[in-house]
Amino acid sequence: MSEAITIEDLCCCYPNGTKAVDCLSLSVSRGEIFGLLGVNGAGKSTIIKALTTLMRPTTGRVSVLGYDTQSSSVEIKRRIGVIPQENNLDISLDVRQNLLFHCRYAGMKKDSYRDRVEAWMETLGLGEKAGELILHLSGGTKRKVMLAKAFLTGPELLIMDEPTSGLDPEVRSVIWQRIREFRDAGKTVFLSTHYMDEAERLCDRIGIIQKGRLMAIGRTEELRERVGDCEAGMEELFHIYAGKGGVE
Repeated sequence: MSEAITIEDLCCCYPNGTKAVDCLSLSVSRGEIFGLLGVNGAGKSTIIKALTTLMRPTTGRVSVLGYDTQSSSVEIKRRIGVIPQENNLDISLDVRQNLLFHCRYAGMKKDSYRDRVEAWMETLGLGEKAGELILHLSGGTKRKVMLAKAFLTGPELLIMDEPTSGLDPEVRSVIWQRIREFRDAGKTVFLSTHYMDEAERLCDRIGIIQKGRLMAIGRTEELRERVGDCEAGMEELFHIYAGKGGVE
């Protein structure tokens, strides 16, 4: 199977009647980095919730790694790594305990994950924070722990909601490199971002979303070709597609 993600006519409505995603369809191939670009409130996080089985579609269908999100949530969760926007760490545990517990919960053998935990803490500069409670950490440090947690279990697919938000440029660069290495190993990344440079430098293909609708999708050069400007930067492309209602 070549598709890691298939979304067909997805609509997601909240109880108050707000339509966060409006008849959206797209597919993501295995072994690519796909970026969903949009402003806050465009619907990115709702799509992430649908992919990670945290939200049932109002209508439409979502398939992740060949499994339907409504009937196979357990199988999907075993195969994915997730970085949500919200903090998903146990604030009563320290950094190392959070990562070790996550590995045990995922069913990894003790002799296979202890070294991985230490290596990821070193990679993200968490060594000095290993024994500190999550409760006492800064927002940026919590984000680093969440990133380590997502990579640790060796998932087939990473689903990342604004993964580098709140991180300094040096750590962002490290995470970008790790994401590329993950892709180069034949695995798949789906990430949402509102950083134009992150989308342009990191992603193989980009989808531009506005008010729950997919306005454009393709490689950066394809998006440029459609508007007839081979020099357009990502910020300019975003405003063209999102601001004018999309270009076919």
